Amino acid sequence: MTTEAKVGVFVIASAFVLASATYFVQNAQRVRGQVTYNTHLRNAGGLAPGAGVLFGGIKVGQVTAVRPWSEDPTRIEILFAVKSGTPLNQKSTARVGAVSIMATPALMITTGSNEASRLTAGALVPSAESVSLEEIQGRVAKVAESADALLSELRTAIPALTGDARTFLGNLNQISGAQNQKRIEQILGSLNTVLERESPKIAQITDQISDLAKHADSVVGSVGPVVQHLDQAVVNVDSTVSAIREPLTKDLAELQNTLQAADGVLVDVQNLVGSNEAAIGETVSNLRSASENVRALTESVKQRPWSLVRTKQPADRRVPQ
Repeated sequence: MTTEAKVGVFVIASAFVLASATYFVQNAQRVRGQVTYNTHLRNAGGLAPGAGVLFGGIKVGQVTAVRPWSEDPTRIEILFAVKSGTPLNQKSTARVGAVSIMATPALMITTGSNEASRLTAGALVPSAESVSLEEIQGRVAKVAESADALLSELRTAIPALTGDARTFLGNLNQISGAQNQKRIEQILGSLNTVLERESPKIAQITDQISDLAKHADSVVGSVGPVVQHLDQAVVNVDSTVSAIREPLTKDLAELQNTLQAADGVLVDVQNLVGSNEAAIGETVSNLRSASENVRALTESVKQRPWSLVRTKQPADRRVPQ
């Protein structure tokens, strides 16, 4: 055997021994001090034995088996082992994911809740399905179809919108023309003239409305005691009616009819007062003038009481010479 052949055999044997030692060391590390769990998913997402197990983003173990579940073949059973002391709890959930886009799939387990009870060895870890690439592609396809439909509708609607916009701009140009501007100026000038001419009347009407509001406040204030007395009267009537309800039923019906008739009369009176408001105002003005005349007559009588007896004022006495 030549020297080259001996060297080749030595290299091959050394590589085999090194691979065997590495394999046994890895298996020993995986088995010693690890706790096994399992979980079930509908889509393993390319997960394979030997894939990493991440608890809160920290690698704590590896997947040991991926196979269809014997009790429900529509679900995938995933067996995995984690370091002893890993705090898996009942609120932890397992799903398939990857640390980055180019990374291999891994089994990711959430930290759950500190108040939840810890899972025992061999327990089932709750799972959460991840969105697969096929589902993402399907959703993207639906979005693309919707976008195509929207673009088609826009292609149909944009010409009509453009035509409407052009019509609107044409109408706007026509409205803002010189002739229409002159008309608008004339209208505004006429409006200013009317406002200047009617300003005193508007001010007078405003004052009258203010006076009317003041009188209305006083009327409302005077009505308050009446309302209180009316409430007391209603209470008294209610107690009386409760005591003698049956004999008064007929009388109350007649009283209701009378009140309805009275309401009609009040409406007629209001209409009459409204229709004769100008005459009432004139009468009040005449009464005010008459009161002024009476006041002037009273002053005249106080100063010249003889005027009630004599029709002519006596001549002034002459000084004797």
